[in-house]
Amino acid sequence: MLPLNKSLIADLNPASPISESFRSLRTYIRQLALLQGSGGKVLLFTSAEGGEGKTTILSNLAVSFVQDGKKVAVVDCNLRKPGLHTVFAVEGSEGLAAYLGGRQEVKDIGVYGTLANLCVIPAGITNVSPPDLLGSDRMISLLEELRATHDLVLLDTPPAVEYSDARIIAPQADGVILVARQGKSKRESLRKVKSLLEQAGSTILGIAMNQAK
Repeated sequence: MLPLNKSLIADLNPASPISESFRSLRTYIRQLALLQGSGGKVLLFTSAEGGEGKTTILSNLAVSFVQDGKKVAVVDCNLRKPGLHTVFAVEGSEGLAAYLGGRQEVKDIGVYGTLANLCVIPAGITNVSPPDLLGSDRMISLLEELRATHDLVLLDTPPAVEYSDARIIAPQADGVILVARQGKSKRESLRKVKSLLEQAGSTILGIAMNQAK
């Protein structure tokens, strides 16, 4: 089973103001018409620096979309400092690293649990350079398969200024959401990450401000 930890406010307290903020983000994404047409859509979440809260925002948004009747997959592409396995208390899967390394197939790496229609793919462990794995043909194939079986695929990635990982995957996504933390994120860093992602050919959908009052 897949128990949920206390950071998943959207599940634990759906009536809270915080949960409402995730529904607002869900509505914004729907208004972009991203979920229209055939095939699932892939959204990549990243930040300029670490500690901005993108894993928490991505996870709660996933729960919010599941509550809205969507079939969602969340993929931990942060092979350097993974976090989704902690949020969702994932066990029993070698995850993305095992698939990208050719040791397992897609059907073996997804974990399902108490939330219907939510698939969690943890990062797993690897000694191979993350950019080499994430830039492989197997990553492209994974996203194609997840698009075919889910309405929405959310990718959690490392900070995009310090590491190239997010910039490598971003062109394969339908859009990028930058996560910033109120009182912590610097405008200069946000400008830099925006420039780097646009140079990589990605479409930036907007900025999700964490802990905004």
